[in-house]
Parts: sequence; C-alpha cells; structure tokens
Amino acid sequence: MKILVVDAHNMIHRARFGFGKGDHAIKFNFFRSLKSEICRHAPEKVYIVNEGRPVHRLEINKDYKGQRKPITDPGFHRQKYEIFDLCQYLPITLMRHVNYECDDVIGFICKNASSEDEVTIISSDSDFIQLLNQDNVKLWNPVKKKFIEPWPVDYVTWKSLKGDATDNVPGIKGIGDKRAFSLAADVSILEEMFQKDPEKKKTFDTAFKQILLADIDKDSDGWEIKNFTFDEKIIFQAFTQCGFKAIIGKSWDGWRQTMEELNDNTCKQAVN
Repeated sequence: MKILVVDAHNMIHRARFGFGKGDHAIKFNFFRSLKSEICRHAPEKVYIVNEGRPVHRLEINKDYKGQRKPITDPGFHRQKYEIFDLCQYLPITLMRHVNYECDDVIGFICKNASSEDEVTIISSDSDFIQLLNQDNVKLWNPVKKKFIEPWPVDYVTWKSLKGDATDNVPGIKGIGDKRAFSLAADVSILEEMFQKDPEKKKTFDTAFKQILLADIDKDSDGWEIKNFTFDEKIIFQAFTQCGFKAIIGKSWDGWRQTMEELNDNTCKQAVN
C-alpha cells in the first residue's frame, strides 16, 4: 500500500508564505498544497499528523525550543484550527499523541508500516532523514521539490555532535558540520574523544536523546486517531464561503475526483 504522511504543522507554516492575502489565505494554501501532494504521490492512504507536547524532551532539557518566538497573529491560530476542522471531511486519518511531537508520531507510522508498504513523508524538516534507513520510507521535501537522499553517516550521531540550534539543543562546543561528519564516520575516533573527555560524552548523550525520534508504545494513553471519509457537500460549501474560487471553479472536478479516488481506497481498506 502507498502511504502518504503529512507533517501538518510544517505544511501550515509554509502556507503562511504562499499565494494570496486575507482571512483565509493560509487555509487556501494548505488545501491547495495537500491536493497537489496527493496528486503527485498517488497514495492509497493519507495520514495528517498533528503536534503533541514534547514531554520527554522537556524533561531532558527544560529549554527545548525555548528560544522560539510564538506567532502572535490570531488569524494564523484561527486558520490552523479551521484547517484541522475541515480535514474531518476529507478521506484521511488525523493522528496525534498528546505527549509526543508530530515527528515522533510520524516515526511510529513508519516503524509500524508493513515492509510491503511504501511510505512517503511530506516535510521540509530534515530530522526525518533518520527514518531513511528503512528501505520502504521516502522523504519528499515540498520546498526543494525532490526526494531527500539518505545521510552518508548516522544522522542522529552527526546532529547530536554539532547540536540543533533550531530546537535549542546544545552540541559539543567547537564542533561544526564538517567535524561532526568526520567523527560520525569513524566510531573509533569518536569513542576515543569521549574517553578523553567525559563531559563531551554527556553533552552528546543529552542531545542524542532529544534528536532521536521516540519509540511510542501503541497501547499508551494519549493517542488520538480519527478516520474520515470525503464529504463533498460540506467541503464545497466551506470553500465557497472562504472564496476559494481557484478551487471551486474549473478546478473543482479534478479536486473532487482526487478525493473520491482516495476515498474509495480508504473505504476498501476499512472493509478489508
């Protein structure tokens, strides 16, 4: 089965910088991008994955992502919630775990997919590179418009050495991209460095625990998994009210057909 996994917040944030202005521009750009990716990859099942709280990472590092400035625009947050509301009328599965980030849930989907499944992740977040050690997982970067190649060295080791400024995860002082690459490529040199300087090992281990995608128990409390089918009437009405003329005009037949085909596949899976 061909599975498409959408990093929802990544797509929503990119939608802020797309076409148009006004009260519904982010929504328009999100659903325009979603339909485009469904057409591009022709999946039989689509997961749209929402964020939870990074509980275990905050326990390790109370300042995890602490440097990020929150988006104060109320229009952004309103549209974000409206996007998830409208997703309930599309033939997709909304998935979230309240105690884990979207990245971890996407990792869960990939790790629990059948070896016969072909899983494509839609995101510009490079942390998903660590999942490319699975032969059946691909990462499509929608900004670069290309599949990302597997990392030549262990990705988590490489990033743990240099740290991740984006998430406020400190690395080992003085180690940049190139040095981290050479160390990750030679475990013996890496171990020698850690033996000489246990503090560097401590910094590395702390970063590693934050960067590595968590293994989530499928039976743990906090899962939110909802399966939906296509409701053309409600979606068309909502898009009309928002003024999405570029979708509900000449493009609507193609938009509807795309969702109906995905809906048929979703219903077949439910029967089986």
